Amino acid sequence: MGEREISHCRDLHPTSHVQLVRLHDKVLLGQFPLRDALKPVGQRNDLIALFSLAFEIAAEQPEKAVLRYAVARVQGMTVSAKGWRAFQNCLLGAVGADPATLAVSLGTLFQVAASSGQTVAKAPLAKVFEAVIMTHAPRAQGSEVAWALWGALAWSVPLSDAAAKVLSTMDDDVVALLALDADARGLFPAGSLDKQHWENAANQSDSLHGEHWLLAYESHRQKWLTVQAVKGHPIFKAMHAAGVSFYDRSKNVPQFPAAARGIPGGTLPDFYA
Repeated sequence: MGEREISHCRDLHPTSHVQLVRLHDKVLLGQFPLRDALKPVGQRNDLIALFSLAFEIAAEQPEKAVLRYAVARVQGMTVSAKGWRAFQNCLLGAVGADPATLAVSLGTLFQVAASSGQTVAKAPLAKVFEAVIMTHAPRAQGSEVAWALWGALAWSVPLSDAAAKVLSTMDDDVVALLALDADARGLFPAGSLDKQHWENAANQSDSLHGEHWLLAYESHRQKWLTVQAVKGHPIFKAMHAAGVSFYDRSKNVPQFPAAARGIPGGTLPDFYA
């Protein structure tokens, strides 16, 4: 998403009928009025006003999960066609401001798009995924990167060779498996993902007994890397023969991930309902 759309979400102020309620620094976002899809222009304005408020409070209180609660606030909506672009832009703007909202925002996009008969636009997703990967991969922040890769896999969003190169240096097994899957599905430019670092880690003499056992076993099972040790290890060889897997490629589809619901802000507490 472009800076103009993010700024648009942040800069518009709540309409005059909206009352901001603060009680001991607790913002009651659940009381923010949101019109339904029968009033599409009003609904669009309310969405922008809600997230403008959330951005403002998040800037004042960055230690609180304000944006995650704002995302959770809109999970049950049916959004009109006129409001859909603003809805997607505001959710992805929340990700830009707080990457911890990525999983919940993706789940909410899927859920509300399905209930509203709308389509999630891939171009804004690609910009967000690229930004998350380029920012967090060099910092070895695997959770943010893993969710960005999952989103790219789920919505079949192509990624750049720059993203492939920075991913290739990470030591996180989950990130490695997701990136290898993305490469197998053609989401990176051909030859841009350097697998040598992971190939070396998976083929260390003690890899099946060390921190990279998941990468060693699963990359071999999925035929993304060749790990000879799996063939000679009595336990992992038996697991391989029995079809045991710890990585389910069928889960890489648009959905509200179960793991995202456990993240603070993934669902609204009762007092926000």
